Amino acid sequence: MIRPQTCPICDTELVTNAATTSPLFPFCSKRCKLIDLHRWTEGQYAVVEPLTPERIMEEMLRDDPEAFEGGM
Repeated sequence: MIRPQTCPICDTELVTNAATTSPLFPFCSKRCKLIDLHRWTEGQYAVVEPLTPERIMEEMLRDDPEAFEGGM
């Protein structure tokens, strides 16, 4: 059986197809979305993978290759 998706903040079960129908996904409400943002701004979350300048550039190029054309 597939486990239903839940809000990462309050564990409320999300409606089926929330990923395609809700602008708040993966959260159940604007409140939970803002709680998550607050946790990021307060440093409660962290990216633990070391990022080298080369890795950052690779990620940026993958996300938007046109933004860096001719700039290197």
